[in-house]
Amino acid sequence: AVDVMAGFPWEVLQPNLVAVHLTGEMSGWTSPKDVILYVLGQLTVKGGTNRIVEYIGPGARSISATGKGTICNMGAELGATTSIFPSDDKTRAFLKLQKREKDWVELKADPDATYDEEIIIDLNTLEPLLAMPHSPDNVVKVREVAGTKVDQVCVGSCTNSSLYDLTVTAAILKGKSVNP
Repeated sequence: AVDVMAGFPWEVLQPNLVAVHLTGEMSGWTSPKDVILYVLGQLTVKGGTNRIVEYIGPGARSISATGKGTICNMGAELGATTSIFPSDDKTRAFLKLQKREKDWVELKADPDATYDEEIIIDLNTLEPLLAMPHSPDNVVKVREVAGTKVDQVCVGSCTNSSLYDLTVTAAILKGKSVNP
């Protein structure tokens, strides 16, 4: 900002575009956080640097507005310039619940949009994932570490816990106690 105010030019690299093409629908214990964890496992924490990550495809329409928010917020873990989803019926319904439906605008990629890289995720086969210490890109399938003794668990991410994360955790722990 100081350079611009002083009359110097402000130069920005043109980011590359990464399409994350989503097909199918999540089921079972799979959640939107698994989508971004999968992408982190593929690209690493530096893999989004100077990149815009755009989530496209029919599977994108199956993800809730808050789920899309979780995925986009965690794009920071990739180092992404930004992460985006097209607007759809789920975003319109979310805005309606917020009494902001008039703010909905259709936003989507041009039909002839091209991308520098593409990642394909079949949500039908995506499994629950988790990030192991000490990096968000140290991603493993939950079934690979099932039975591992844990002393501490963080519910959420650097982007905080979503209401979804907390309600699922509360449902799992209902009627149970934790070791003091």
